[in-house]
Amino acid sequence: MKIKLIIIAVVTLFLFSGIALAAAKFVSGDVTVVDAKANTFTIKTSWGEIICEVSPKAEIKSGKESKTLSDVKVGDRITCRYEVVEGKRICFNLYIKTAEK
Repeated sequence: MKIKLIIIAVVTLFLFSGIALAAAKFVSGDVTVVDAKANTFTIKTSWGEIICEVSPKAEIKSGKESKTLSDVKVGDRITCRYEVVEGKRICFNLYIKTAEK
């Protein structure tokens, strides 16, 4: 009986983890606006512009270096992993490729 309960618990946990992972989306494009006060940025994609809010726990990187939203500049090429939470795109991982000068 205990083994069945453990198996059911593990399967349930796996299923809910899969649902959370499936909700994550990736988007790449060029930064058109950075609003540090609102903790957001706008990215121009091949299908239009979107606004993403940066999670307080977001990992922001350029190469191997850790960065902050203030390091993101208009024109930078970025990739963002986000989830839609209460109708907002919340960015959890942001990878920056600095714009060519």
